[in-house]
Amino acid sequence: MVKLENRMSPASNLKEDFPTCLRELTFRGQLNLRGNPENKNFLTSTKSVLGLDLPLTPNTVSTGSGIKALWLSPDEWLVVAEDQKQNDLVWKLEKALIGEHSAINDVSANRTIFELTGENAHQVLMKSSEFDFHPRVFSPDNCVQTLIAKSQVIVEQTGPNAFHIYVRCSFGRYVGAWLAEACQEFV
Repeated sequence: MVKLENRMSPASNLKEDFPTCLRELTFRGQLNLRGNPENKNFLTSTKSVLGLDLPLTPNTVSTGSGIKALWLSPDEWLVVAEDQKQNDLVWKLEKALIGEHSAINDVSANRTIFELTGENAHQVLMKSSEFDFHPRVFSPDNCVQTLIAKSQVIVEQTGPNAFHIYVRCSFGRYVGAWLAEACQEFV
């Protein structure tokens, strides 16, 4: 069994090569939540546990106290919380959703999260993906599933010039190196 303090992030050996606008975040709890958004009981029960309304508008994010939910599809959300809070959230959600058609899965080990910041963050993303990250199209509290360097990612805009990029761990080093290289012309 790996002790929590001995966990290594997928891109930990690259951090010395990262420019100041890019960093890998510490571990976060991540849950995949599925349910019927037309079911008021599902929405009420999830709100009672999470402390926020699930976003129902495509590609948006709802933020609460130390927790957020990213819209992934009409009946799917990625719930992100502090590390080690996910077990408690799973238990509370399962209890609150007894009898409801829903699914709750801990996917914390599935993705690492990079933070990209700075006045050129939009340009770095636009040259790394086919999605249009121009500020007139993509703004804070938006999220999207797309490709960066041919790798599936979820990009969340957390501020005017700040993004969280959720990458499958198996692609973490590759995408981290790609983003670091993409940042170089702006350093």
